[in-house]
Amino acid sequence: MLQLSPRSTIALVGSSDGLPRDSDTVSRLCAVLESLGLHTVIFPSLYQTAAGKPQPAKRRAADIQAAFADPEVDALFDLTGGDAANAILPHLDFKEIARCSKPFFGYSDVSVLLNPLQDFGDIPVFYLQARFLASCSAAKERFARWIQQQDDALFRFHYAFLQGSSLSGRVCGGNIRCTLKLTGTPWQPDPTGRVLFLESYSGSFARMETMLHQYRQMEMFSRCSGVLLGNFSELAEKQQLPTLYRLVQDIIDDPALPIAVTTELGHQPEAHCLAYEGIRLEGSQL
Repeated sequence: MLQLSPRSTIALVGSSDGLPRDSDTVSRLCAVLESLGLHTVIFPSLYQTAAGKPQPAKRRAADIQAAFADPEVDALFDLTGGDAANAILPHLDFKEIARCSKPFFGYSDVSVLLNPLQDFGDIPVFYLQARFLASCSAAKERFARWIQQQDDALFRFHYAFLQGSSLSGRVCGGNIRCTLKLTGTPWQPDPTGRVLFLESYSGSFARMETMLHQYRQMEMFSRCSGVLLGNFSELAEKQQLPTLYRLVQDIIDDPALPIAVTTELGHQPEAHCLAYEGIRLEGSQL
């Protein structure tokens, strides 16, 4: 397992929509990280343009490429989300990135980058929005204990099984909508022998249903070694998670495929971190 430590240098980057320049989010996060002994480097394309739009795709890609190449940088935290991350993919040199392997953290729309970074850059990637370290005391405490090598609670989460009782392997996927943007591209993840992870912030039950059918039609469920469902925030607020779970089982239609669920991975500030390099879950069914 990757281990950062005090004195590590973190690059703060943005592959997706960018943050408003007048936001205090970055300064508050930097204060938290520096209080733990970490150093931070902010790359300019993290911020939106003066017109409130994402920086040009080539500029965002160049900053991420530069962060990987910088020998002083130990890890990259992508602080963005939204819709624009897939535009940078043609402008990244994954072979060069592979020569500068260092961990990359992101979530949501950054799913379109996590998967190819792992598959084509051999980069250890993690599903986590580091911005929440500045706004959620529980998230900050778990991160601090990990940095200080006290425990790995940051990566441990409660779960239960809908089907089966064990699940292990490398992870692919991420946000259910954003991962689908890789369909038909050179960067589409191959789920063969992997755990397919899916979560969502927004989206009606009907929208989740149509996307789940697309995953089935792409043979993602038939090729993966199991499915891990994270939190589906909008459906959780509507108390529709049990209905979603039944739908997933109906669409997959394979009682032999392990399916685990957790509400501790996703968009919520207190979310835990998922390491794509490999997980092992064992337990009982709901």
